[in-house]
Amino acid sequence: MARAVQSIMAQAGAWVTQYKSDLAGRGLGFDADDLAAIAAAATAHPLPPASTDPTGDAAEVQRVQQMAMQAEYPEGGFQPTDPRLTAAGMPLVAYAVAARAIGWAGDDDALVERVLKALGHTREDYTEAGDHWTPLLKQDMAVATLYGQLFAQSAELPRRP
Repeated sequence: MARAVQSIMAQAGAWVTQYKSDLAGRGLGFDADDLAAIAAAATAHPLPPASTDPTGDAAEVQRVQQMAMQAEYPEGGFQPTDPRLTAAGMPLVAYAVAARAIGWAGDDDALVERVLKALGHTREDYTEAGDHWTPLLKQDMAVATLYGQLFAQSAELPRRP
């Protein structure tokens, strides 16, 4: 399992690098004003909303831990043809970068629109992707691991050329 996770980590880094290059090639990415708005939103919303169900949260953590231990992780990383990675709306790497930029300010429609525009996507793309990725990430720990790595390796957001 450790080798498979290391492969996924490396794959995520390569995908983020390629994604940033693709965005730059299309003249997309975040400009200084976008980055300032993202930073301001992160300051205003540093944490998720407080939970109203700590017992349920603890049970969910245990469920996820159990699923993670039982998951089958692809030894050499994900194949490009893996059907789990096919989604309408936005590819997983774009969804992870958008989530990284939006952070806990998901109810800030102006910020969400700004982020999506910088990434070349529409609100419809984002909604469609969320409808696909959210349930999958809760059930498939291998894909969730890839998403987590894409998210983590997107700390430096793609800049517009």
